[in-house]
Amino acid sequence: KRQVLSGAKTRQIQQLRCCVLPAKLLKRRDVYLKLTRHNGRAGAHGTYNPKHNDRSFNLANSEHIDSERAKGNIYWDCYHGIRSASDKDRQTAAFSDVEKMFYEIHYSHFVENQNARNAKIRHTERNRTIEDLLAGKKTCPEETIYQFGTLDEHASVEDLVLVVTEFIAEFHERFGAHVHLLDWALHLDESTPHIHERHVFDCENKHGEVAPQQEKALEALGFELPDPVSYTH
Repeated sequence: KRQVLSGAKTRQIQQLRCCVLPAKLLKRRDVYLKLTRHNGRAGAHGTYNPKHNDRSFNLANSEHIDSERAKGNIYWDCYHGIRSASDKDRQTAAFSDVEKMFYEIHYSHFVENQNARNAKIRHTERNRTIEDLLAGKKTCPEETIYQFGTLDEHASVEDLVLVVTEFIAEFHERFGAHVHLLDWALHLDESTPHIHERHVFDCENKHGEVAPQQEKALEALGFELPDPVSYTH
């Protein structure tokens, strides 16, 4: 029989994924819009590719994307800040390059030392690279999609930008020690305006090295995780 978590524990585990947003920002013409939020790291074709988010591909190959409306998309990353798709003077590195840069700066020490430990015990087949961390389902960035409203009734672009910038400030203040926002994109070129946001969890391991690891990061933030041993079939 599977253990059922108490309401308090369930709320505690979900708190990180359900940060409170100002209700007034979700209100449009006296109607409160539904907020949907989806989290994930991988799908049927492997880990999610940030190239979809910053449109680093030929838009002509995607029937569901309106290339003209794509000019109104807004992008942000942790090294270059915010820009619009039409702001040619501020075209910067692709999201994939930004994420690789972040991983190299923050996790290279861990990778090098772990590979050295593997070599010492003659298990170099366990060695990993920064690219392996970015591709691993447990160590790659987690992606969140935010949508306000539906196809027929949705938030304005101005409200979406205001919500996401206030949310990022609150997110950083509450969880920034162990959850790092890497990039986000506001898409106006599909059926409904929505935001793709990517972040990584990290924490020091027993060797004092900072490594991408979600469960340890949540524990460091004070969240009590469910015990997998207590689950039975």
